[in-house]
This record gives sequence, C-alpha cells and structure tokens, in this order.
Amino acid sequence: MAPNAATGDALYGANLNARHLMVMFWCSMLMLFDGYDLVIYGSILPRLMHDWNLSPVTAGFIGSSALFGMMIGALTLGSASDRFGRRRIILLCLVLFGIAAFGNAFCTNTTEFTICRFMTGVGLGAMVPNIVALVTEMSPGSKRNVMVTIMLSFFSVGGVIAALTGKAITPAWGWRANFLVAGIPLLFFPAFYKWLPESLSYLIAQKRFSQAEPLLRRYAPDFQGSAASLATASDEHSQPRIRTVELFAHGRAFDTLLLWIAFGMCMLMVYGLNTWLPKLMAANGYSLGSSLSFLITLNIGAVIGGLFSGWLADRYGGKPTLILFFAMAAVSIGLLGYKQSPVVLNILLMVAGATTIGTLCIAHAFAAHLYPASIRSTGVGWAAAAGRFGAMAGPALGGYLLSQKFAVSLSFLVFAVPGIVAAIAVLLISNRHVRAESHMQALAPQAE
Repeated sequence: MAPNAATGDALYGANLNARHLMVMFWCSMLMLFDGYDLVIYGSILPRLMHDWNLSPVTAGFIGSSALFGMMIGALTLGSASDRFGRRRIILLCLVLFGIAAFGNAFCTNTTEFTICRFMTGVGLGAMVPNIVALVTEMSPGSKRNVMVTIMLSFFSVGGVIAALTGKAITPAWGWRANFLVAGIPLLFFPAFYKWLPESLSYLIAQKRFSQAEPLLRRYAPDFQGSAASLATASDEHSQPRIRTVELFAHGRAFDTLLLWIAFGMCMLMVYGLNTWLPKLMAANGYSLGSSLSFLITLNIGAVIGGLFSGWLADRYGGKPTLILFFAMAAVSIGLLGYKQSPVVLNILLMVAGATTIGTLCIAHAFAAHLYPASIRSTGVGWAAAAGRFGAMAGPALGGYLLSQKFAVSLSFLVFAVPGIVAAIAVLLISNRHVRAESHMQALAPQAE
C-alpha cells in the first residue's frame, strides 16, 4: 500500500472502514445545516416581502447579503485552516453560523436581518471548503469523489427540509419560527467537538507526528510505515510559501481562473433558483402553495444529482461529468419558463436541481483534486469565494428581472445562460491535473 508521497497521503490505498464513514456523516450533517440555512430564505421570502412590504430589489439585496458573507468567510476563515487546522475552523464556523441564523428570528427591521444573514454567510462560507478538504483527506483514494459528493448532497437534504418547514411551519407559526429551527446545530456542538477528527494530511504537514500516528492507525490500519515517514524532503509543506500565490504557480493560473468562472456560473444558477423559483413559478400562473412544492422537487432532484454525479465522476472522471451536467442545466432551466404538463414540469425541475445544486457537489470535489494537500483548503476556499460573486448575482438578478416585469420565459432563459458558460469553462481546463489524479487512483489498491 503506497501512499502519495508528495502529500503524505497514506489513505490513498486504504480500505473503507467505519471511521471514514463517521467523518463523512458528521460533515454531511454540517452540509444539511448549510442547506437549511440558505434555502430557508427563499421559502419564507413571499411572506417576508408581504409582512415588511419589501420590493423585489430589496429582497434580492437581503438574499445576496448571506452570499456576500460566504465570499468573505471563504476568503478568510476558509483558507485559514491550511495554517490553523481543519477541525478548529469548522467548530468555530458552527458556532458562528448557528448563532447568526438563530438571531434572524428576533430581527425587527431589514438592517438587523441583513446583518444576521451576512454573519450566517460568513460562517457557512468558511465551513464548506474545510469540510470538503477534511473529507477528501480522510477518505480512501478510490472513494473520494463519491464520499465528497454524498456529503455535499446533504445541502439539498437541508434544502428539502427548509422548503417543507417553510410550507408547514410558516402558515401556523410565522416565518420567524423557521429561524428558531436554524439554531438547532448549536445543540450538537459537543458531539462535533468529540467526534470530528483533525486532518491526517494537515497534522503530517505540520510535523505533529505524535497526534498523527493514532489517526494513521485508525484510518489506514494496513499501512506499514510511520507518520514521520510520510513527511518527505520533497513535500511542498517543507518550504514556507504564500498559499494563495501557489494557486497560480506551476501552470495552474489559467485552470484556476476557469475553475472560478465555473463556480460563479454554477452558484448563480443555484442561488438564483432557490431564492426566486417560488415567485417565478407564481408569476407563471401557479399558486404559491404549488410553487413552494416546486422548490421541494428542485432540491429532491439535487439530492439524486449529487449522488449520481459522484458515481459518474469516479467512473468517467470529474471533468466530463461537469460538462454534461452544466449542459443539461442550461436546457432544463430554459424549458421551465414555458407551460408544461405536470409530469414534464416535475421532471424538468428535478433535472434542474440535479444539474445545478447537484453539480455544485462534484464541482467542489473536482476543485479539491486539482490542488495538492498543502493548498487544498485554500484552493477550494478561493474557488468557492470567487463563486460567491455569481451567488450574489443570482438573487439580485432575479429581483431585477421581476421588478422589470420581463416575460417569465425570458427570466428562465437568463438563468440558463450561465450553464453554457460553465460548460465551456470546464472544457477548457487542462487535463494535466485531472490525468495525474486518475493515474494516482489507478495505482492505489482498490477497497474491498
């Protein structure tokens, strides 16, 4: 069982065991909270606009505030774990977004509400790249794509729960009750503190071998070497470098920029649809109740797409999977603007969810594979941060389109264009790093 010596990765050839699944489980719960906290705004938006007499532009600005916070969080705390450790930053983010989301229930004006949404975004934006890095680094090499995408697909599970609570709780208890539910993650902090491990790659990079050794025995029990043996003189960790600069070194610059474009286009579709789908469908002649049901269908499709994309990526590669999904996203979103039969409409919604939110799952896994462990959290964090420009544009763009009273078909076509742009961006990414990753997996023994 040979590790990836360049990154001190003893888990590449490890057999899947319960401890790997436990890491995926706890990180999946964090993604569920992430999905709930971000999708809940779209589900309560019609009631909030009515109660506070908000214009579409103002509502879009409030929606974008959380996404701006996610960009700030990804750029700061999201990259900080390459220096301070994955576990410490993840726990800090859990407290931050839990308190801020809970605080939304007690806001009395748009300023307070926007600040709480912004701070929720900071916590979530910093958390996502770190749990992606943690699952990537604590999973067997042959299972990484599927484990990361399973974990990320729980964003959509949280979105389904948010849509269901928005439909069930809001009429009886008001929109504030949804944010009381958002405080539940704080109750689970002791469990996360006890069970969430530090990254083995990070500990080896920091030469904290006494802490790495027990983890090595638990997560790669068949590995014959020691933690110290994984730290080689050629390891990138042995030389202090500016991690952000490394994203553009060694021929990565163009690929990094293309990855950022793909993330931005994907997030524009994801957050634009999750924020404005109920209002757009209502404008297309559907009742508000059925429009909320469409949001549920969209996120159910996202769960299926997230899981399926991981399987496809492990079988055929992340790059062709991304190109296929982005193309399907453009087609399905464009067709949503036209009257369809109930069966076709629900199929289109599920495909749109699978190929936008579901695509975001494999996009994170793809980004994690493009960078070595020494800059993995930084690489994923900056890609996610760049993507937040698209995420912020989504709610704002939807608000603008509604305020201008454009035809619903045109609005959906506008949201479809980013899928084409993203597909082209991924197509242009060099195959060099992708092939290197495939070669490493081919050398690693397969899990039995």
